[in-house]
Amino acid sequence: MDQCKNILQKENLSVLDILELNQKIFGNSELDTEKFNQRHRAYNETAIKQILDYQSKNKCNNTELAKYFKLSRNTVTKWKKLFIDKK
Repeated sequence: MDQCKNILQKENLSVLDILELNQKIFGNSELDTEKFNQRHRAYNETAIKQILDYQSKNKCNNTELAKYFKLSRNTVTKWKKLFIDKK
């Protein structure tokens, strides 16, 4: 409860906050359950921008970012084309 208190006190929780809470509460789940849950994840534009911002702040490449957030490298590339290369 103490580990989650700072997240739960936020007025609005982001998708990344929910994922962090889930990780803290349930820890590493079984592989099959994790695969099932990954297929049903949805990210809004704000969450995608936060993930891409994490990449730039931590100087990760697409593979490292995908592994950290348990995403496909193709998903990361697609998001970068949609949200960064728009300029």
